[in-house]
Amino acid sequence: ISENRGYSLEMHRIMAEVDIDWVTSYNQFIDATYTGQRLLDRKTKELLQVAVEAALKADIDQIQAHIRVAIKEGASPMEVLEAMQCVIMPMGALAYRRGLQAWSAETGIGLEN
Repeated sequence: ISENRGYSLEMHRIMAEVDIDWVTSYNQFIDATYTGQRLLDRKTKELLQVAVEAALKADIDQIQAHIRVAIKEGASPMEVLEAMQCVIMPMGALAYRRGLQAWSAETGIGLEN
C-alpha cells in the first residue's frame, strides 16, 4: 500500500492483516482510479484528494498523508492551501478548519504562537 500510494494509514495496515485478498483487489481499484497514470498527474490528484477529504472532514492524519504526497509530487504548500481555499464555499468553514489544521501540522506553517 505504501509503495503504491506513498503513505499508509492504520486502517490500511489493519485491512492487510485481516484480509489480504480483499486488499489486493481493492488496490487494483485504487490503481485504476487514483494512483495509476491516466490524464491527471499525481500532483493534481493529490490536490483533489486534499480538498475532498477536508470537505468530508476526514481524520487529520489522512488529510496530512495526501498533503505530504502532493508536496512530494511538486505542489508548494501554498498550492495545497489554495486547493482548499478554492472550495471553501461548498466545503464550509468547519471542514476548511480541519483541512487547515492538517496543512499547518504537515507544513509547520502557522504553528508559531
